Amino acid sequence: MGQSHAYPTLHDLLPAQELAAAIDAGHVSRKSHPELPLSIYTYTRTAQYERVWNQVTTRCRGLVADDSTGAIVALPLPKFFNVGEHESGQPYAPALPDEPFEVYDKVDGSLAVVFHYAGSWRVASKGSFISTQATWGQRRLDGRDTCALVPGVTYLAEILYPQNRIVVDYGDRRDLVLLAAFGLDGTEVPLAEAAVHWQGIGSVVTVWPAMPLAELMALAESNTMPGGESAAGTDAEGFVLRFASGVRAKAKLSEYVRLHKLVTGVTERDIWRSHGIQRFAGRPAKELAQGLNCTVADIEASAGKPLDALLEQVPDEFDTWVREVVASLEDAAAQREGAIDEAFAQLAHLAGDRGGFARAVKALPDRWIRAAMFLRLDNRSTELVVWRDVRPEASDPFTTDEEN
Repeated sequence: MGQSHAYPTLHDLLPAQELAAAIDAGHVSRKSHPELPLSIYTYTRTAQYERVWNQVTTRCRGLVADDSTGAIVALPLPKFFNVGEHESGQPYAPALPDEPFEVYDKVDGSLAVVFHYAGSWRVASKGSFISTQATWGQRRLDGRDTCALVPGVTYLAEILYPQNRIVVDYGDRRDLVLLAAFGLDGTEVPLAEAAVHWQGIGSVVTVWPAMPLAELMALAESNTMPGGESAAGTDAEGFVLRFASGVRAKAKLSEYVRLHKLVTGVTERDIWRSHGIQRFAGRPAKELAQGLNCTVADIEASAGKPLDALLEQVPDEFDTWVREVVASLEDAAAQREGAIDEAFAQLAHLAGDRGGFARAVKALPDRWIRAAMFLRLDNRSTELVVWRDVRPEASDPFTTDEEN
């Protein structure tokens, strides 16, 4: 690291006050390396959600700097946007340049930021030195010959292995797919040149033949690959365009976008509600909406069969997960119904004395059992009360995708 003075520093790249303000506002996270004097800077979900895209947030996408010298150690690609965002005049996505562009495959994994520091090649994921993806990438790299890699160049690759699947099904493939490489001054190393360094480490992203933008967008909309074969959402993610000046944009297959929204957006609570709508199909919509914390419009959407609609054309693993969640909810509901049966059997002798029955109910330990007793006394169903009670806590979706 004797040359560190020659590298631009973090504050040459990003004004110190703006970076500090972005961290304070929760738009950029800074995480320290567990052993080395390094920090990794990455835009947060809040920045993504609120679309706070500026000079600082777009640049912090796995940017690594030395805490003691301020030198930039890894300089990844800035955040880039969908072609549609450029075409709809979003302030953060200016019009695309009128230049020729190359078309790369968009690989659906996790970003690996590969850099050289203190005598070793190291791997971070987009936001962490120690995430499971970074650890997997480091082990993979450690088992490979890195002699051809050039210190001072940041290599960006996509981490693929079965347990890290997002939407696209790569089967049993385990790979570090080279996407791009940058010198620390921000100059991009031509992919063909970087690919020579990468030999023996992993594969290199597929490059498709050049084509007009309108043609490429038509392929994305119709879920078709440049060779003409059709691609379901689990076959491919889409394309990355790299213009002659280095500007990048992405175009995702419409089916991929639909599935991605499902697998990263649907939680156990959504399944509880969707299954509930179908399970209590005969009930008055207003009563059901109240029981399931939703609106009558939610119930009428998808023709009253939201779970069926959800499971049309989804990856097998997602389908399995949804069915497992439904089975465990049904199981929990059945156990509660059993407990209600038992409690009611013990109080049934007081059925003719409402006051005595009420006093006995008050002494029962569980709130949900108490709520069900009078429904039982009046021969009304306890099922919706029970279903409301097995509602999952706010929970994670089937998969999270930090990259997108």
